[in-house]
Amino acid sequence: MSGIQERQYRLSKRLAQLQPSATASMGGRVAQMRAQGVNVLSFSLGEPDFNTPEPIKAAAVAALERNYTHYTPAGGNADLRRLVARQAAHDNGVAYTPNQVTVTSGAKEALYLAFQVLCDEGDEVIIPAPYWVSYVEQVRLSGATPVILPTTEATGFKITADQLAAHTTSRTRILMLNSPSNPTGSVYSADELRALAEVLRETDVLVISDEIYDAICYVDYARWLRVAPDFADRTLIVNGASKSFAMTGWRIGYMAGPDAILGPVRSIQSHSTTHPASIAQAASQVAFTPSEELDRTVKAMTQAFHARRDLIIEMVGKIAGVSCTVPDGAFYVFPNVTGLLNRPLADGVVCASSLDLMNFLLDKAHIGVVAGEAFGAPGYLRISYAASEADITEGMRRFAEAVQV
Repeated sequence: MSGIQERQYRLSKRLAQLQPSATASMGGRVAQMRAQGVNVLSFSLGEPDFNTPEPIKAAAVAALERNYTHYTPAGGNADLRRLVARQAAHDNGVAYTPNQVTVTSGAKEALYLAFQVLCDEGDEVIIPAPYWVSYVEQVRLSGATPVILPTTEATGFKITADQLAAHTTSRTRILMLNSPSNPTGSVYSADELRALAEVLRETDVLVISDEIYDAICYVDYARWLRVAPDFADRTLIVNGASKSFAMTGWRIGYMAGPDAILGPVRSIQSHSTTHPASIAQAASQVAFTPSEELDRTVKAMTQAFHARRDLIIEMVGKIAGVSCTVPDGAFYVFPNVTGLLNRPLADGVVCASSLDLMNFLLDKAHIGVVAGEAFGAPGYLRISYAASEADITEGMRRFAEAVQV
């Protein structure tokens, strides 16, 4: 049987500026090395290492048994959207109707759809850096231009009101907020959010608040709409079940906001994914139903992440040439590794960039991390501590051994 004969194809122009997901790429490399028998410890993917809670899994099994395996309405079934609307209202202090909510195939799809609905060529989207890898690419796919505002360790990797004011123009369409942050774990305080709101109050700028890590926070969590409730008519809240309930593979995200935006979002969904899997929706109805048992489970998971954060901060802090701020949320550390660059490491290897260092650590130490270049922050590494304390201890030991002179 003959195979497909390769030829040159004309592909869309938008692909020319698209970069593959660095986190997914590293995950693929780790999987390939493990398949070859290499003992690789991965600290690259952003997913809890806990299992989905039993009541949620039981709901999925029950849905299968009652043959809940058919299409649902675009944007999710009515019961789930009602539960999500109640959850979003409880979190943000804003009343949402089911029509002001859509359920998506992960928070990533919610963001993609938001940019598709809101952006045109000539629009600008302000994105603080370091940023999650897909924000920039999704904005470019919408035809808009990402405007990157770099932050530093001195500001806790958070933009300031002065920065925002200096870069807000008549073309600014959206401010992209992410707190707790991927990749830095930074969390905006109420005062910091209040200052940003003051800058935007006399503009028409919309806000997308990505709050997917809200349950994994080690300080008092200030929500955007709790601080600036007058922005409810121009804010999209993006959240989901992936991180809070260890449901990354279930692909359940959601978006809450004005119906004038959410209606068109569901229109695009109707021509693309239509809705997340019916079984995942049935399971998520349990996740979004208030439950003391699930509350305890989520709290225990967050406490475990907190202990792991303290462990990895202690170990990374002992590596000569590395410094690291203490994150207030999520499950990542974002160490500064510029002290390891352009000097000999183990075996005399010299790394000119954090990208080189990432590859060196995978090849030499057999640990998977992600270079800061992917997040708009060269000179840093993102290390996920969504791993056992034993793996964290061994992984950071390998890191230290590989970079010692």
